[in-house]
This record gives sequence, structure tokens and C-alpha cells, in this order.
Amino acid sequence: MKRITLLHLTFTGDDKEPASIDFSPSVTVIHGPSDTGKSFIVDAIDFVLGARELKEIPERKGYTRVLLGMELPNSERITLARSVGGGKDGGKVYLYQSCIRDESSIAPDRELAAKHDTKKTDNISRFLLSQIGLDGKKVRKNKYNETNTLSFRDLIRLCLIDEIKIQSEYNPGFSGQSIHKTKEASVIKLILTGEDDSDLIAVPTPKQKRLLREAQQEIVQRMLREIELQLQDVAEPKNLSEQLDRLNAEIDERNAKLEPLLEKRNEFLAVYKQRQTENDFCSMEKSEAETLRSRFTILEKQYESDLARLEMIEETGNLLGYFQQGICVFCGAEPSKQHLEPECGGAGNVLSNSVHAETQKILGLLNDLRVTIEHLDARISVLQMAIDTSHQEIESIEQQINIFDARMNLGTRSLQELLTERSKVEKYLGFYEQVKTYDNMLRQITDEAASKTTPEVTGISQSVEEDFSRQLVERLVAWGYPSAESVHYDSQKYDIVADEQSRSAHGKGVRAILHAAFTIALAQYCFKRGMPFPGFVVLDSPLVTYRSPDSGEDDELPGELGEAFYRDIQTNFDGQIIVIENTDSLELIGTETKEICFTKQINEGRYGFLPAVEDEIIK
Repeated sequence: MKRITLLHLTFTGDDKEPASIDFSPSVTVIHGPSDTGKSFIVDAIDFVLGARELKEIPERKGYTRVLLGMELPNSERITLARSVGGGKDGGKVYLYQSCIRDESSIAPDRELAAKHDTKKTDNISRFLLSQIGLDGKKVRKNKYNETNTLSFRDLIRLCLIDEIKIQSEYNPGFSGQSIHKTKEASVIKLILTGEDDSDLIAVPTPKQKRLLREAQQEIVQRMLREIELQLQDVAEPKNLSEQLDRLNAEIDERNAKLEPLLEKRNEFLAVYKQRQTENDFCSMEKSEAETLRSRFTILEKQYESDLARLEMIEETGNLLGYFQQGICVFCGAEPSKQHLEPECGGAGNVLSNSVHAETQKILGLLNDLRVTIEHLDARISVLQMAIDTSHQEIESIEQQINIFDARMNLGTRSLQELLTERSKVEKYLGFYEQVKTYDNMLRQITDEAASKTTPEVTGISQSVEEDFSRQLVERLVAWGYPSAESVHYDSQKYDIVADEQSRSAHGKGVRAILHAAFTIALAQYCFKRGMPFPGFVVLDSPLVTYRSPDSGEDDELPGELGEAFYRDIQTNFDGQIIVIENTDSLELIGTETKEICFTKQINEGRYGFLPAVEDEIIK
């Protein structure tokens, strides 16, 4: 199984002795009083693995780099280094292909960006994901089935739990931010099932639906108004139907002997109605295409305006010499004497590059837009040809109908008048039917807008939920947690339920224990099934929320639980676990178990992770 193992955490700085701590490949327990840098260890690991910033503490003064040694799944040992401050190196992680504790005289083998980038591989997130077999996986980010590529930062919430998160009321594995809830649930599903969301088909967003709906409504309403204009001063449909019945009866009576001719005429009439309907739909589609063409033309002009603006900026920069290296236009320095301060050539080059990048982006968008416009123009042309052809066919059919009408008149003007009148009535009735059709279209468009349907997405199956719940219960039973058998994982709420209450309903001590159980159970669940997982778990204060060095207060949970907890993780956990707690010395078992105690005493044992500051030493 592909796992990452943490080896050491080291801080270095000029004129500072390196401060280092080694991790066991199985269990490492770091304990001692508060304010000794225990939680800072969690923050530092998180920072090297891509967190935005590192917490500032007094003891950090003078240290400039933090190094994290790790063993990759192929047994290769490497070191990741990152500058603790901002500046030009703040967004970079330097990779050394060996386990080192001082990189001052060694050139890094690779430079990796600290921020995840889907399109690039040279970032710490993609590097670590590739090591555990999760690079390129996609997770659903919203209810419209849009997806994001998995980031290693998405996994940190599942394996590195600080003191605040472990006690929080938020569901384990969740940040508490509603905007990220869907994505965070998808990450848990991916870890538990091994299935990502690459096959999801995105659905239109509300904005996209609104624009389409507005275009449809505009076209239908326009055609409806045209028909209603032709129905002014026309009788109601009921009266027209009665009139049509009378006309047909009279015509049938007069044409009893002309039945074959009448049947032929009706055939042409049916074709006429069909062609008329087809022509209406072609006209509607053409109008819609023309509406879109008009909007794209506006967008095209905007892109052209943006390009002109960027060209003007570039020309102005060149005329002023701002984009060219030479005698500085601000300070008059020769190129050899220039130090590339922000007000000199450095900023000009950055601006020039930015202008060029923005120009290329807009050119790409403009080219794509013009291709789309060409396709629309071609479609409009095809539809216009279909409409013209349909008009010709309709005119031809009308001519045929008129011929049959003349033949059936047999020279009598009265029959011709009856037929003409019937055609008018039929036409108006046809208009009324079209009004119904367009009204139904408008209602359908409105109903679709009002409906709030969300695409169904396959979540965690009941069998997976039950298997993971059993893993969770096993941990709690081993720890002696009260009513452990009542605990289960609710895959619908993505939360732990204990004593028929969600985790958030319990006190912070219980919440911490349940979060720890979730994290360890999730890791062990993956280890047993050979499924991808980082390989390590870091827990800050899973048993005790806070206790000063001389406190004699009882914990929120039974004391026996703590002993059982440590006994369990030393004997029944297959990965690497680092636990940080405010506890006294522990009776640990196992040859690979490592205990590190901070004393917060200058002359007694190890003070803390980082040496005490001068003010503390003076005291």
C-alpha cells in the first residue's frame, strides 16, 4: 500500500541551533504542559504541506526555515523545506532527495509551489497526491455537478487534526463553511469508496438557465403577439367551431358527388398544416439563433476593446522605456548599476508580462467566440433556406387547394364562397390552436424555472456505511467508551451519532474523542482494504482539552479511557500516528513507540519544541 511516513520536523535559522524532533514510524506521543510548542508542531507540519501561513510564536524568532523529513511509498527519503516568513520564497516548497536537517549548503533538487494547481505538476499538492495514487481524481463541488480536482489540502482535514478542529461542532472532515460542504462530502466518499466524480455530467447553473429561459420567453412572446394581432375582431373559438360545422355540412351536401376530389383536397390541407407548423418552428429557432448572435457580437466588440486597451498600454510602456531594460527612467541608473527595485525594471517586466498574458488570454477567447459566431451564422443561413423552401411549398400547396376548390364549385359562385369562408374559419381556428400551444410553452418554461430539481448523485452505499461504522465501534469499544455499541456513522449527514445524538450535541471532550475515533477508524479502514490514504495521522489533544502542569482536575471522560486509547493505537493501528496531549508520563509499550516530554522548565529535560526565549530564561 502507498503510504507516506513523517521522519522529522526541524527549524533552522542563521545563528540559531537547529530545533528538531524525530517521529516514530508507528506511534509518537508528545506531551507536557501548555505553551511548550506542542500544537505548534501540528501547525508547522501543516505549513510545509501547503497551508497559507505559519502561526507566529515568540520562540520562533530567528528561525527562517522549517524542514519536514518523510519517507515516500517507494522507501525513498526526502526533505521538504519552506521559508517561515513571506517574501519571494513564501510560496515555494524546496525538495531535497535525502533526509537532511540543514539545507544551508545544499541546493534543492526541485522547487514546488505551495498552492495546488490543476494544470501544473510542480506543486506540493500534486507531488504528494501522485505518491499515494490520488493525483487527477475529481470531486463534486456543488449541486450542479461541477467538479474540482482533488487537492492534498482536501485530505489534510482527514489526517491532521489540530486542537480546535478536534473539539469543534463541525462534522469530522468538514471545515464548517457551507460553500465547501458538497466538496468535503465528496472527498470523504472518495476515501471510503475509492470512487471519484469524474463521470458526473454538469447541469446548467441558475444564471445559465435564466438566460436560456429569457431567450425562449422572448421568442415565444414575440410570435404570440403576431398571432394575436391577426385575431383582432375575430369571433371566439366556440363560435368559429359552430360556423365551421355549418359550413362543412352545407359543403358536404353540395359535394356528395365530388367525394374523391374532396378527399384529395383534404390530403393537401393536412400537408399544408404540417408544413406551416414546421415553418413556425424553423422561424422560432432562427429567431433564437439571431438573438444569441446579437449578444455574441456585443461580447466580440468588448474583447476587441480590451485588446485595444492592452495594446495602448504596451505601446505607452515601450515609448516610456518602462518595459525595456536600459537607463532607468526614474533614477537614471545604468543597467549594470540597477538593483531591480520595484520602481525600476523589475516592476516593468512584471507589468509587461501581465499585459502579454492578458492579451493572449483575450485573443484565445476572441478566437473561440468568432468560431462560435461562424457556426451560428451557418445555422441561421440553413434555417433561412429551410424557411424559404417551406414558404414555396406552402404557396404551392395553397395553389393546389385553390385548384380543387375551383373544380368543386362546378361553376357556382355560392360553393366557392362557402369554401373560401371555410378556409378563413379554419385559418383562424388554427391561429387559436397556436395561441394555446404558445401559452403552454410559456407555462412550461415558467414551471421549469420554479422547479428546483437537483441532479441525483451516488453517495456512500449502506454496506460501506455499515463497514465503516463497525470500524468506528471497534475503536471505541477498545477504548472503553461508554455506550460504544450505540455509535454509528450517518452517511447521509456525514456525521457520527452517539446515544441517538449527533456529535455536535455532546460536550467538547466527547466531541474530541469521537473525532479521534473517526480519524483513526478512517485511516485503518483504508489500510485494511488497500485504499489510498496519506499514511499518517496527527491528533492534537484527543483526550484532554487543557490542563496546567500542577492541575489536579479530573478529565471530562473516565481516566481509564486514556490508558485504553494509548494501548489500542500501539497494538491495533497499521499506520503512523502522532498524538499531542497535556498529560503526564505514560506507560507506553512497543519497541517502535516514541515518547517525547516537554517540561517548560529551563534546567529540567526538554523545555519545549523550540528553545525558551530570553524573557523566559530570565524568569
